[in-house]
Amino acid sequence: MTSTQVVTETAGPGPARRSRWRTWPLLAAPVAWLVFVVLHRVLSGRVWWWQAPELAPPFAFVLFPVLLLAVALPARAARGWIAAVTLASLVLGGGASGLNLASLWHSPPPAPPGAITVFSWNTLYWDMRAGGETMPPPTGTPSRDIDDFYRYLHDQKADVYLLQEYIYFGRDSKAIRVDDTARLRREFPGYHIAAASELVTVSRFPIVLERGIDLRPWLSEERDRAIPPDPGLPGFSAVKTLRTDVRVGGDTVSLYNTHINSPVHAFPQGPDPRRLNRTQHERRQANLRALAADVERNPHPTLLAGDFNASPAMGILRLLPDRLVDATPVLESLYPTSWDDQWPLWRIDWAFTTPDITVHRYGLVRSNGLSDHSGQHLVISTKG
Repeated sequence: MTSTQVVTETAGPGPARRSRWRTWPLLAAPVAWLVFVVLHRVLSGRVWWWQAPELAPPFAFVLFPVLLLAVALPARAARGWIAAVTLASLVLGGGASGLNLASLWHSPPPAPPGAITVFSWNTLYWDMRAGGETMPPPTGTPSRDIDDFYRYLHDQKADVYLLQEYIYFGRDSKAIRVDDTARLRREFPGYHIAAASELVTVSRFPIVLERGIDLRPWLSEERDRAIPPDPGLPGFSAVKTLRTDVRVGGDTVSLYNTHINSPVHAFPQGPDPRRLNRTQHERRQANLRALAADVERNPHPTLLAGDFNASPAMGILRLLPDRLVDATPVLESLYPTSWDDQWPLWRIDWAFTTPDITVHRYGLVRSNGLSDHSGQHLVISTKG
């Protein structure tokens, strides 16, 4: 009689354990990104030490989740969890991406007779690179012809021009006053001119009020340290918005020409951590709070436009008053960009209106090397 010995082999834990070790990194990346997105929504614009993450390209808030989903497809065991976590980060962070989904369906009404054409543009140190100032221009700024500069302005055929960086800037970081009033009057006969700090507004309509909005009352007790003196241009650091009220027929329309401080200080140059500091953050907050306070008290139809130095990923724009309406849906671009003009990656130039103003057309106009910013071209009317 032959005895048969049955041997039962039990599979060891090795393959399953190795599978789990391969899955965990695929799940960890979406979870880490979701944590980042949550922190960004909570901290962006509120604390100064989150300024470095705020510099992330806005499109990363859509691109990164899509890439995570693509990489996670082979992980069958955790595919559902990875998809859920990634989609959650996409929903929470999609608003910071700069995507203009409203462009797919929004159809603004046609402009009525008498609509107002407004052009807002950061000029990049006015005519400094065309020989308008004897000091050398900042490193890296291309040269240009001043006639091309004014030709570009005329091409916009605007009733009102809201222009920023009406200023020269020395390599010693000192602001230098510009007075190009005579040339402006020759180029735009019959127009009215208002200027404050580094801002100039040129209007075909009569100006009934002009006022620079001072940020200093909205700074902390250390505001004297945060706002250094500017002997070459008093008020340069304190006034970053020019309010100009113009008379259009029987209406008074308020136009706010603004240039909010950059989150990255221009000096010292290079990869210096001091370029991201608490002072810069507090100036930006104070500027927007001062602006919001003035808009809230203003009973007139209002347009606010300019260089906000804030990408769609920066939460500091939440300091604007709730009654302002973002004009972005009127743009035809799915991903509008305004900076850098030659290699545009994202948008830092914005336009907002009160509900009693209708935006009929809105476009970002490339400056063809005249500036590092695209211009903003709007056609608006008051509902009154």
